[in-house]
Amino acid sequence: MKNTTCFLLLLAVTATLIIAGCAQQQQQVQASSTPAAVRTADTIRVTSSTLGTILTDGKGNTLYYFANDVPASGASTCTAQCAIVWPAFSAGTLQVSAPLDTADFGTITRADGTQQTTWHGWPLYYYATDSAPGDVNGENVQKVWFVVKTGENVLITHSPDLGLYLTDISGKTLYIFTKDTAGTSACTGTCLAKWPAFYANPVSAPSVLNLTDFSVVSRADGVNQTAYMGRSLYSFTGDAKPGDVNGQGFNNAWYVANVSVMTPVVTTQPTAASTTNSASAGYGGGY
Repeated sequence: MKNTTCFLLLLAVTATLIIAGCAQQQQQVQASSTPAAVRTADTIRVTSSTLGTILTDGKGNTLYYFANDVPASGASTCTAQCAIVWPAFSAGTLQVSAPLDTADFGTITRADGTQQTTWHGWPLYYYATDSAPGDVNGENVQKVWFVVKTGENVLITHSPDLGLYLTDISGKTLYIFTKDTAGTSACTGTCLAKWPAFYANPVSAPSVLNLTDFSVVSRADGVNQTAYMGRSLYSFTGDAKPGDVNGQGFNNAWYVANVSVMTPVVTTQPTAASTTNSASAGYGGGY
């Protein structure tokens, strides 16, 4: 009788261990299949919204960038009353969802001594009018506030002197060359070394920009180049850091890609005479 009791007790213990092991294994399987974007530990995650896939905090609250800021400057230009409407976001201990990369984020110390998280050097903010996760009410407010979208490679920057103009993700200014025609580039050789062709495909940009206004120019030298409203886009080697606009007005031929006043290029083909004149004149010293 005693042996029977011991056997039954051993059998019960074994069964309990097996059940516990199965439950633990099931939990591990569930955890491994949970998308990285919904890990509760993430302080920055990717979230689907009406504007596409965007950056949010760990609770799903939308994050924004301010076109008046200069990325990588270590400062925020939104202070005082502005900071009440657009509170600074601080991730604390940074942990991000895939496919985000922690290397793209940083921290600055604001003028008031508080910390603020940055994305590619851009300080990140909330919008006080967003009342629930997923709200994107701050998009294009005053034409200078924009939702941060994952994979963005063309951004909008604002300055009092130049208005709204295009930059790359790091805030480096993009330019147009007035001697270009639609779908072509007149900047080659030495010119291209000074004014590198900008290329992003596919383009991801703030929702206020119409993606159909972007196209790809197949250059004669085999280099692909992105165009906006038919105008090929370039960076300038004379710009040392984000926010520089040293190419503006260069030789009266180079200007920032200003989205406030940009008009589509009329498709025209240069005549043989004009081509010859341009070549002999070195594009009028345009580069």
